Amino acid sequence: MSETQNQKGYVLSMGLLSNERLEVSNAEFLHEAFAISAAHCGDCCPVTVSFVGNPSRDARWVARPFTGNDAPESDHANNYFALSAFMPDLEGTYHRRKKSFAAQFVVALDDVTPVVVEGKQKAQIPFSRVSLPPTYVLETSEGNFQVGYFLREPILDRGEAEDLSKAIIASGLSDPGAGGPCARLMRLPIGCNGKYQPEFRCRLRLWAPERHYTIDELREGLQIRFLGASRVKQPTAALLGNAHQPAAEGNAVYTPAPTTNIVLLALSERGLLKREVAPGKYELTCPWVNEHTGQVDSGAVYWVPDENHPHGAFKCQHGHCIGRGISELLDYLGIDHEAALMKARITTAPGEVNRIVAAAETELARTELYFQRSGRVVRLERSSITGNLQLQEVNANSLLVDLSALTRWQHYDGRSKKVVPCDPSPKYLSAILESGRHQALPEIIGIARQPMIDGRGRVSKKAGYNAANKLYADFDERAYEVLDSPTQEDALKALAELETLLEEFPFEAECDKSAALSAILTAVVRSQLKLAPMIHVQAHLPGSGKSYLTALIAAFATGDEVAASSFPKDDEECRKFLHSQLLASPAAIIFDNLTTDIYAFKSLCMAITEPTFNARILGSSRTAEASTRTLILSSGNNVGPVEDMTRRVLTIYLNPAEPNPAERTFQHPNLIDELRANRAHFVSCALTVISAWMLAGRPRTNCMKTLNSFMQWGEWCRLPLLWLGRSDPATRLFELMANDPEREQTARIFDVLHRVFNGSTFSVKNVATKIHFSGFEDDIFDAFEEAGLSSGGSLDRRRLGWWFRRKNGWTANGLKLVKLPSSGKQIVYRLEV
Repeated sequence: MSETQNQKGYVLSMGLLSNERLEVSNAEFLHEAFAISAAHCGDCCPVTVSFVGNPSRDARWVARPFTGNDAPESDHANNYFALSAFMPDLEGTYHRRKKSFAAQFVVALDDVTPVVVEGKQKAQIPFSRVSLPPTYVLETSEGNFQVGYFLREPILDRGEAEDLSKAIIASGLSDPGAGGPCARLMRLPIGCNGKYQPEFRCRLRLWAPERHYTIDELREGLQIRFLGASRVKQPTAALLGNAHQPAAEGNAVYTPAPTTNIVLLALSERGLLKREVAPGKYELTCPWVNEHTGQVDSGAVYWVPDENHPHGAFKCQHGHCIGRGISELLDYLGIDHEAALMKARITTAPGEVNRIVAAAETELARTELYFQRSGRVVRLERSSITGNLQLQEVNANSLLVDLSALTRWQHYDGRSKKVVPCDPSPKYLSAILESGRHQALPEIIGIARQPMIDGRGRVSKKAGYNAANKLYADFDERAYEVLDSPTQEDALKALAELETLLEEFPFEAECDKSAALSAILTAVVRSQLKLAPMIHVQAHLPGSGKSYLTALIAAFATGDEVAASSFPKDDEECRKFLHSQLLASPAAIIFDNLTTDIYAFKSLCMAITEPTFNARILGSSRTAEASTRTLILSSGNNVGPVEDMTRRVLTIYLNPAEPNPAERTFQHPNLIDELRANRAHFVSCALTVISAWMLAGRPRTNCMKTLNSFMQWGEWCRLPLLWLGRSDPATRLFELMANDPEREQTARIFDVLHRVFNGSTFSVKNVATKIHFSGFEDDIFDAFEEAGLSSGGSLDRRRLGWWFRRKNGWTANGLKLVKLPSSGKQIVYRLEV
């Protein structure tokens, strides 16, 4: 039972306060007040303000983040803390302002006093009005106190925080000028009040950090007149990041939606509002209760506006009120039907395109569904078939429908001499979609389907948009359990659980099993990795488990099924397929049962080693850019990466001992279904492995070869496994690079050129002449013939020139081909040792 319930008769008095100054450091105070911040808002931080002197003259209101042990502790400084925590901007700086608001953790009453001084300019609150046991009481000047309450659950919605502040003011518990909980400051226990000479040393007179309250407990205990009015959700700092909002205030073209429902307010003023019986549903005294049989006061309900009922809804179950609806209720209350819509209003007018577009984008941002990607407007959409959350580029038709639902557009009608409703015109829709500049819409890179790891190695279990990495996290926050500070022992236990999923796969060597573990880690954090290799599962015989293993790895990237696709036949087909897929930001792409080697198509290479993929949209003349943060998987029998793909593909070899592996019996035939059912647990295991390695100081293995193309991937998905004693997952990749037929072929030609020219420069003409007339053995000439550089028994100069241009800068057998500056017509090369 809460203290609110068992101490309704509580009244703050001097007798309840300590006569001594309680010794609580500012750091200890902040730890208690914001103990749950990491669990609720990820990178958010409390902030403090500290300066010496008189606040009215010497104030320097610079906010500094409190990260654990850096609270201001000087007794000779004015030390403050904000009631709310804030998100950093894109540069990692914390600001005490509305648009950076993350969550409110403390509710505080200022200027509480046992003796009210009549005529005092600032309103005072008598002790007798404090009817709920406080968490703390701080004396900030002689006879004046700040009374604070720590929240059991933070207020994450800025609009809800502002409504609570207004309700506290309306209930006589705060000065009308003390609103703005998003950025409001209160004094810390250690510090002084510099308004006085000598300085008044703040005294903590009551400290009960075990007292935490819900909003309902505060409302009941402090007797707050709180209507719980329907609000339009305000955009949070995590959504808007550092975006400038030119349309944030009401102006000639834009009026934001009201934060208080005027119907509820009117009902309350008339004494008709009883209580909220469900979210958005309120029990009323019917305005026509006198007409009810026996004047029975029950059965009347009001619903706040929603998409299907833009004006709200009213229903009274009594027979005399049949036919009375929201229209009759609004007329009774004297409320204009347009005003009851609770929508933002955009008024179109000549010369105001910039502000109209900014206003529309501001309202789109409030939905937390609209973003910008590479200058284009995109929207989060969940597939009705698969349930997958995807990014869809917005078109004019869908934008028209959504803007009409979100906002009320209007213009001045010269004929009727009044403002009338209208639809958003194509001119404004085109300006929003095609301008390329979207100040109010946050930028998005992709979608994560599980918690994310920050740069410090901490796992954030907060879903939604993350302004720091520009990713949208789509998962159930309650399902994941990751330790705050996992150790190497925790990582070993987590890795052992992951290995139980791989027990029945016939890996050819330990490095293949390690590569599968690395693929699992890659799948979990792929959305956070700028680049990552393609994963290929290869075997000698059908039925070895290739497709099953790729499906298992993909299940770590997303809980939804990933449909397999056939490998493209050429680069054009590859480009079209990849671009159409990547535009939706899928978790994974699977190429199943390849019948050819993985060729180095230009588009495929780009999708693996470039952070973005740009191509022309099918059926359109314009291009669109998409992020490549998608896991790419493939499988096949006796086929694998060749040529320049060898350094881009992590290969896993399966080699079952049975002559017909398709007839094997598995102990866990429903392994993937079991994994999907417990996906949150196994994903948490993978996150634990990576987090523990980071928190251990990112230890490195000296004998490890470096894979320059995928440095971040190597740190997140390779080094943790080596740290835990597993084989190098990149072993096969380096083997394939070393045994690449094209590189071997190039090495043979380089050897011939080195023997012939012995460090001297040469041109295509020199090579063709020397090799043709020098009488080399047939096997030497064969090196050029195998590379397709000969024709009719002699070297083809055109092909040879093309080959040299392509191999410029290559190193093979310790020899590097270098193109030299030349003023003549012929291009000159040299092999450098």
